[in-house]
Amino acid sequence: MLRLRHIEIFHAVYRCGSISAAARELNVSQPSVSKVLRHAEDQLGYPLFERGRSGLIPTAAAHELFDKAKDVYGDVRALNQLAKNIRERRGGHVRLGVLPSLGLSIVPEAIATYRRVQPEVSFEINTLHSSEIAEALFQQGCDIAIGYGAPMNARLVTQELGRSELLLVARHDQFAGRDSVSLADLDGVEFIGLRDSGPCGDLFSDQLSRAGVTLREVVTARTYYVAMSLVRHGVGVAVIDSFTAAFNEDPEIRLLRFQDPIRYSVNAVTADSVDTGTGERTNQAELVDGFLDVLRAVISRTHSVH
Repeated sequence: MLRLRHIEIFHAVYRCGSISAAARELNVSQPSVSKVLRHAEDQLGYPLFERGRSGLIPTAAAHELFDKAKDVYGDVRALNQLAKNIRERRGGHVRLGVLPSLGLSIVPEAIATYRRVQPEVSFEINTLHSSEIAEALFQQGCDIAIGYGAPMNARLVTQELGRSELLLVARHDQFAGRDSVSLADLDGVEFIGLRDSGPCGDLFSDQLSRAGVTLREVVTARTYYVAMSLVRHGVGVAVIDSFTAAFNEDPEIRLLRFQDPIRYSVNAVTADSVDTGTGERTNQAELVDGFLDVLRAVISRTHSVH
């Protein structure tokens, strides 16, 4: 029953509190705002505002509708911004889905390096968790996802960009005089665990099971960054990826390697697709491949292990 123009006018009047203020915000005449608002109320079959001496007072129905109307209005504004961005693109556009730890470390460095050579190429970065990679690719929410491990799906193509290792983060008064630890050293130690930590968490759990080590998990967090903050405050120790560690150097904490390194791969994942023959897929693939070459070089220079 409501059209986008109705929603735009209702949204403005609700926020501004008057017909005149809404008209100024939308840069239209007051009569046009009044006309659209009346038409919206006619379509709905009930009033949205009570006309009082002090101005317009939203009805209970208006309050309820506004919760949804603001979301629709926000989506329309985002759509308009996207349309503008598409118009202004000249050298191509790459949409990335990245884990938070990579989105704060190597990916920005790789984008900066790439754009020094290809300044017309634009990027969009969306952070996601490992469990969201497949859905994001299948729904075309991103062109490529950068993460750890390889999703088990025949429709996804995975290529390794490099390898790194898990590290133990602890306060300076723990494991004094040492720069490495064994898994056995963690038996019974107060530990900060990570919920839904993806392939790295699974890898670490498998290593603990093989070693017969039981952790004394005193806090469970959702991100490596929260875990590091807890370590800083003396709550316990945590195991994190090397990218998070490199981005969060802190004099209050220290990093220790495992004597038997626990290594993981950094992978690029794409949805398997077929060239349509138009050249569009080929051009996009070239952009993605060029960026991945840069990202692979960044990983090799700063983090890669063998």
